[in-house]
Amino acid sequence: MNRAVLVAMLGAASIAHADSQTPTLRLKREPPPRHLRMRPRSAVKEATPPPAPASAPAAPDTGPATTFKPSSDAVGLVRDLRRPISARFSMGYVVDGTALTGANTLDGRTPGTRNTTGRDDFRRLRAYAIGEGTFSSRGVLLPSLSTYFAGGFQLARPSLELDRSVFSERSIASPIATWFDRTGFQGRSAWLEVKDFLDDKTYSPLRVRAGQLYVYGPWVLHMYGGLAAWDGKLVKLSVYGGSRVPDYTLVDVTGKDRSGIFGSSVRFDLRALKAKIPFAFGVEFLQFTETGGAVDRATGHAMLQLDWRPRQDIALIGQARALDGRLANEHLQLRSRYKQVTNLVFDVTNRSDSDWRWDPAVTNPDPLQARRYLDLGPVVPQTIVSGRAGTLIAENVDVLIRGAWANDRVDNVERQTNTFTARYFEIGGGFEVRLRRTIGVGVTGMTRRTERPETADDQIRDVPGVIEALPRMYSAAIGDESFTEGGMSLRMSLGARRFSALAEGYGRRTNYARTYCESDAAGSDCRSIVAPGIEYSDFRWGGRVTVEAWIGDRLRLFASYELSSRIDLAPEITGFKSLRLIMEGVY
Repeated sequence: MNRAVLVAMLGAASIAHADSQTPTLRLKREPPPRHLRMRPRSAVKEATPPPAPASAPAAPDTGPATTFKPSSDAVGLVRDLRRPISARFSMGYVVDGTALTGANTLDGRTPGTRNTTGRDDFRRLRAYAIGEGTFSSRGVLLPSLSTYFAGGFQLARPSLELDRSVFSERSIASPIATWFDRTGFQGRSAWLEVKDFLDDKTYSPLRVRAGQLYVYGPWVLHMYGGLAAWDGKLVKLSVYGGSRVPDYTLVDVTGKDRSGIFGSSVRFDLRALKAKIPFAFGVEFLQFTETGGAVDRATGHAMLQLDWRPRQDIALIGQARALDGRLANEHLQLRSRYKQVTNLVFDVTNRSDSDWRWDPAVTNPDPLQARRYLDLGPVVPQTIVSGRAGTLIAENVDVLIRGAWANDRVDNVERQTNTFTARYFEIGGGFEVRLRRTIGVGVTGMTRRTERPETADDQIRDVPGVIEALPRMYSAAIGDESFTEGGMSLRMSLGARRFSALAEGYGRRTNYARTYCESDAAGSDCRSIVAPGIEYSDFRWGGRVTVEAWIGDRLRLFASYELSSRIDLAPEITGFKSLRLIMEGVY
């Protein structure tokens, strides 16, 4: 017993001696980082709760730990779909102008003087106010009712000229292209739509829309009428009908541009099946009818589309469009993506001479009829092949390159082609470098070479006593032979809906075909000798500066100033200048 007590006393003494010789260590705790947020104490489970009965389902966790709080930067960027009303309105003021240089025009006239009609040659200053607005609602009057309204207005000072019958000035309005000379309102969309209005959920994909609306068929149609659609996963079906809206003037001067429109479309997406098949195909029909002496003749259109997507990053889309039972246009597109940052797109378009000119209603107009807006000459069979590729390098350099080749499939190039459908080859590209995600510097460039006939049979030779015929209305010898253009941009952005600014500059050199020229005594080709005083090439440059600023999340201020250099083909003016000031409100 005494031995055990002695051992215990020696152990205690050694521990006390060790404690007196060992330094004291303290753990210093670092403060938690500020960018991390700890879970609230109320959401921490202090004890394991007893298991719930089998008949009572577990209540969902609705505590603060699972509540999503978007970043302050994202507030206001995306429209909240739960809001029943959304509106947007913008208004601004535009001033366009130029100045005289004191030089004469190419035909020797002195600009700024009054001609025989008593009217100035052109207006050197033009100012007008513009505005646009949209309003939409969902479930306001009825849970299944949605509305949408969009339109714009313009306040302009009309052009004035001297009326010699009363020797006073009067307003003269142009019937076409009245955007700058008329005051008025132009509606673009005004429709009502009902969806999911039946008690049976089987018919929830059904929707009905009526009013002034746009329909995307073989052509983007703007019409007064109605549309019924079924938006299912496997089948999408739509039927529409109405009359056409005159979009090319604020005032319908003819009262006849009211062609009747009837159409339908159906699309089957086999990827919606349980056993997915990577195919989708659709058929569309469109019929124009002559109503009330309309200037557009009756035409029927049909389009077939096939979509094949064997992989997520590969898509092959083919389209074939027919006009009045004849094949008019075929289009094939291949889209591919490589490693999420490189995109490749290839297009092949084949156009027949039975195709429309620029609109489904303008197919083969009367040659004696007055020319209409965008009447681009007779249709020529043509094949266009194009490709473009874009990629991202080092996460801050965007690169894009594009090329295209067009070939006319005609026997007589001089007689069957026209200036709008000449053969050409073009290539271009650009890149943009972003610095610290705030500043971006971009450079673009493109060049095109156009093939024109080398004959001079229809040219005017400036030789006394020799009278030659004027060139044909759509002669292929008229137009540009080549052009090269380039541009630079400097962009700064402090974030979405905050502040951004953009400065752009461009230049373009154009060489024109030598249509009017003279020949020498040896009778050589007149293209080698240019008549004095006629310009066949010009160089233009210009620039634009835009500034956009947001005041809060609802008010946007926008300003832009644009100018161009002197134009070689218009030596009487200094160029073009334009100032735009716009304010937009969003709700």
